[in-house]
Amino acid sequence: MSNTVTEKLNFSLRNAVLFWFLTFFMPMIPAQNYSKKDVLKDLDYFETVIRDHPLYSDYLNTSEISEIISVRKEEIQTDSISFFQYRIILGKIFYKLGCIHTGVTKPRFAPENKVPLEVMKNNGFFITMADDKKWIGSRIISINNIPIENFFSNLNQMVGSDGGGNGFGEYFFIKNFSVLVAEYFAKSDVITVLTGTGTFDLHKVPVPERTATASEVKKKTYAAVSLGTNSLQMAGNTGVLKISGFDGPSKRFFRKVFRFFKENNTEDLIIDLRGNLGGSMRSAMFLCQNLVSEPFGYDIDYRKSDLFRHLNTKGKLYFGLSKVKYTFENIFTSKKIDSDTRVYMYRYRPLKNNNIKSVKILTDEGTASSSAMCVTILKRNFENVKIIGTRPSGGYNGNNGGAFPTVTLPQTKIEIKIPLYRIVLDRNSSQRQGITPDLELETDIESFLNNDDNILRKALEMY
Repeated sequence: MSNTVTEKLNFSLRNAVLFWFLTFFMPMIPAQNYSKKDVLKDLDYFETVIRDHPLYSDYLNTSEISEIISVRKEEIQTDSISFFQYRIILGKIFYKLGCIHTGVTKPRFAPENKVPLEVMKNNGFFITMADDKKWIGSRIISINNIPIENFFSNLNQMVGSDGGGNGFGEYFFIKNFSVLVAEYFAKSDVITVLTGTGTFDLHKVPVPERTATASEVKKKTYAAVSLGTNSLQMAGNTGVLKISGFDGPSKRFFRKVFRFFKENNTEDLIIDLRGNLGGSMRSAMFLCQNLVSEPFGYDIDYRKSDLFRHLNTKGKLYFGLSKVKYTFENIFTSKKIDSDTRVYMYRYRPLKNNNIKSVKILTDEGTASSSAMCVTILKRNFENVKIIGTRPSGGYNGNNGGAFPTVTLPQTKIEIKIPLYRIVLDRNSSQRQGITPDLELETDIESFLNNDDNILRKALEMY
């Protein structure tokens, strides 16, 4: 396949994903410090929250939970720490909990600075954007005399991945690299980068106002069908369906897509779920319904616990609303499977009205939540499907989710979201991590710099 065709198909939403991350994850860097005494008290409190929540205590035993908290306490060597340092400590706890949906929700404060540098990881860290173009493609050795591997290991555990591992942490690190460097070296005016081809200095620059929109991203694509940042392109007779997120309007988009497939007798499909962090489960299931020929479903488990007493006012409200929602939605389709667990059952009938016979799904560490659920359902229920890319951060057998009440740490007032339910796709499976791709493949630096999506190209070559 020519580079021209690949370029047209390379509708990577890198800037849109970065915008999402900077908006919802990194804008929480307040200037105040937190005393060691208050942080230690709140870590003790958070340990109690973890012990009282079966979604965590089923995954980790009591001694493992205590060890996680103890290790984090020992990392505090000064009388006070910044929010960024505190966020690293909490992130390492989330990482150990093996839950992508546990995280800090407040405070939020827009970062003031970043460094004008972006990278990718592929057997090393390579520069993909710099003001001085001559450094693009260079391999980074160190930043301010800290080996890049050490810098990465300090910051790649700021978020959790379902079932453990650092997949989502790595994704988070790469997407937020420019801000993370600025915050990590907050007291340094100059950032010195050593590469395999030389050394250069960087100065921090203000984070610009976030003006990227879906329409701006859309202008860069050539789509047969599009809606927002989701689009369908055709590579010969093969459909290439880029789904950057599942939201309410996605169902309208999917109706147009499958109508197009039927009218054009499309048989081969590539679904690109890279960077798709999830969204509406109903929209995700609607996609699956239009591809499978047999009914499928999932369960949402609620376990009685002592979590409610730890929730803040907003958290108690979310808790109550979720109970009302699931009770009324499933008044005839729920049951108790033991004295502490009620299961809410969701079942979906097939809606397939097209000729799709073969599916390739592209995944990476940014494939999570309802997006990862789609991967599992299609892998289990569609006869001819192959997964290409890297392991999703979302779990193979569902995830902790359903509703996200909040807890406020009493001393520092940090607010943390806690998933309330366990989504189960296969009750007979114990695999919590994301599915292992049939063909494991990473983006390589040469392809990236040539605007040639080697993973998409490989999927097209398989047809």
